[in-house]
Amino acid sequence: MAVLSVKRTAPCKRGGGDVVERAMVTASKTRRRPGRPAGRAESRVGRREKILDVAEEVFAEHGYAPASLRDIARRGSVNPALIAYYFGSKERLFEEVFKRRGSLIARRWDALLDELQARSTPPGVRDLLHAYLTAEFEMKQSGAAGHRFVRLQARVHDETDPMHFRLRREVYDSATRRYLDALERALPEVAPADIYWRMMFVIGAFLYMMSGVDRLDDLSGGRYIANDVNEMVERLTAFVVGGMSVPSAPSESRST
Repeated sequence: MAVLSVKRTAPCKRGGGDVVERAMVTASKTRRRPGRPAGRAESRVGRREKILDVAEEVFAEHGYAPASLRDIARRGSVNPALIAYYFGSKERLFEEVFKRRGSLIARRWDALLDELQARSTPPGVRDLLHAYLTAEFEMKQSGAAGHRFVRLQARVHDETDPMHFRLRREVYDSATRRYLDALERALPEVAPADIYWRMMFVIGAFLYMMSGVDRLDDLSGGRYIANDVNEMVERLTAFVVGGMSVPSAPSESRST
């Protein structure tokens, strides 16, 4: 840390020199550290959120590996050193970007399930799966930021490296297991193995439909278009409820 060089001079008659010297020394002690962004705390929070927003956009467009901190800094008009100051590394930045909105979905899952379980009767299969899908599609409907995150989420689910697996586990597993437990109670005639397999198909279906690359318009020759999210949720709910509810064959495993 740089320290001001203080030239000692004889104090003036009223002690003014001592006052000046003490002020200069105090200034040297309170000078901000190199690399620390200036400004009030509110401004620092704003800069940090701006970096997260821009990083979310870049990661959603290109995925984790092709994106670079230089790209993010250039698009956000910030110094790359500022990104390093706040987040330390690209992996840490990516983690915070994903958890910021992914955690909102997980908390919404928990809240919706809490509401269902607070009722006088246990939730049925349709209630459970409709709630699970609703939390995801609410994110898609939440505006430009939600659209960006939906794209990013699809990329995260498409990757098989340890970091992406870890993020999926940390953000989504706890809430999803609560739904699986509730589905087991709601479907005693279905083998637990089938419920877990079918939940993987549910996740695959909603990720595809939220990605915005469905081919309903093409395949139907323009007769049907998947542009109404509420209709999409209702139709997708009916489909996954039907698949989830089929009784297991007697020969199929019923191991827990």
